[in-house]
Amino acid sequence: MREHDSTVAEPGTRKPSTGNPTALRRRRGATRLAGVFGRLGVPTFEWAGVVFIMLLAAVARFVNLPARGIWDSDQGFELGAIWNAVQTHQLPIYGSPAFTTGPAFHHGALFYDLLIPVSWISQGNPTVMVVEIVLFGLAVVPLVWWTARSIGGTAAGLAAALLTAVSPALIDNSTFLWNPTLVEPGAALACFGAWQAWRTRDARWWVVAAAGTALASQSHLTGLVLLFPMAALFLVDLRRGPAKTRRRLAAWGIAGVGLFVLTWLPWIVNELSHGFVETRAMLQFSQDGPPALDPFSRLFIGFTRVLAYPFTSWPLNGVLAGLPAALAAATAIVAGMIWRLTGAFARRRDGSAVVDGSSLERQGLTFVVGSIVLMTTILALVIRAVSQFSDLNQEQYHSVVDVFAILAAGLLVSGLWRARPLKRRPNSGRAVAVVVLTCLVAVGVANWPPLTAADGGWPAAQSAAQRLENDAGGRDVALVALPTFISGDAYGYPLKLDGYRLVDPAGSGTLIVLCYPSWAHKWSLGDCGGAAESAWIASNLSGRRYSRVDEWQPAPDRVLSVYRLSP
Repeated sequence: MREHDSTVAEPGTRKPSTGNPTALRRRRGATRLAGVFGRLGVPTFEWAGVVFIMLLAAVARFVNLPARGIWDSDQGFELGAIWNAVQTHQLPIYGSPAFTTGPAFHHGALFYDLLIPVSWISQGNPTVMVVEIVLFGLAVVPLVWWTARSIGGTAAGLAAALLTAVSPALIDNSTFLWNPTLVEPGAALACFGAWQAWRTRDARWWVVAAAGTALASQSHLTGLVLLFPMAALFLVDLRRGPAKTRRRLAAWGIAGVGLFVLTWLPWIVNELSHGFVETRAMLQFSQDGPPALDPFSRLFIGFTRVLAYPFTSWPLNGVLAGLPAALAAATAIVAGMIWRLTGAFARRRDGSAVVDGSSLERQGLTFVVGSIVLMTTILALVIRAVSQFSDLNQEQYHSVVDVFAILAAGLLVSGLWRARPLKRRPNSGRAVAVVVLTCLVAVGVANWPPLTAADGGWPAAQSAAQRLENDAGGRDVALVALPTFISGDAYGYPLKLDGYRLVDPAGSGTLIVLCYPSWAHKWSLGDCGGAAESAWIASNLSGRRYSRVDEWQPAPDRVLSVYRLSP
């Protein structure tokens, strides 16, 4: 028996039809959903936009994930250290080596700590672990959306979220295993927490900012530059409040500092008990490369690189080929931020070109722009690679600024959205905003990383390992990489997962040599596939005779050779 419908129409309104129960349930569900969104202060259409952008970001990152990211010595070394921690039940003190040449020092171990549980659950499967990296990368989208939205409104939030979702830099850093890939999630969390603390005057958010700063700085030492804008905003926050609230703010600030120091505690204790070995190595390190340019040139190249990279991947897409798009993107961000900070809030009597910004928005703009200027200036003047007119294999040295550059672009779009560049065309600003956003999105999509890594990723490494196992004469093998400062873990890690034991070359009948032709040529080691390998054997295993049983190129710029000890 059908239940009685007690719906009563209000005076002057039409009673909802009960002829279609399915339609009625949908309307009631939509009403309840709108109520939830309303309580969060976000309209339903904006939530729909955010959900769509999140789906776009997920698709852009998860497609062909196993073979998406590169797989080389860094990846094998990182996962080898994590797998060793799983096997020995010992948490690592140090993280990844910061450099492979010169005095050795390391990044923090938090990257390892976060992946150890997943490595244990998946039995060391890299594809499962890279899923965790993707989830960290996806978390950047809502963090950036809410930060930009709370500064510049709906247009700023959706624009920044979309640019984050399609950013070739953030997609690349979300799809392969390497410690710097967590710098951007850490920076996004720190920026979100700091701005929430400032906007809401709730000091507890500073602990969130500290957590993000710890993640960024432990993932790569250049992330420590994030301390400067975080500390500056905290000190201003401390000064602006009344005396009765400063004690509470200081207490939460100390709690945030404690959390930050706690993540570095193993490293600190080891330094104190081992004569500051890491600190001394850092002080002794000298950066390779040509002599440093003059300060103005370093700042020009550094700011172009930092502002353009999240949108264009310059200079990874070619130093000269990608320069026009990089200069256009960087110039647009710089010009837009100057406009927003200087003329955005000046009201004109005729109403043209007006952006009616609030005091809070002005403060947010100052925070974002000030953070970019401060961090980029430090990085460009201190880290030579940031200010060199050349491409690197990765742009990890300045990825801590990526989130702030995207926030700046989102705030530029929101300013254009509200502006009226044509006096008699009230929607002219929206048209300009759409054009600018479309151009940034188009450039980003055009520079997306390939769906399959050039070296074939983890599947190609597994295939090469299977061939090595077929060539091996037993479960004990020796693996050497040339040049020797590069580890052979690109293929050592899959061998370890399959139960093979890597031993000293002098104690094994099977010798595997991984040679990198470009590096071998640079270091004058001889040609890979013969001369370089023979020279190493003659220098390190004199008196032992080997015969080569296999040789092939498992990936570009790599040669694998298998030798057996002759009887």
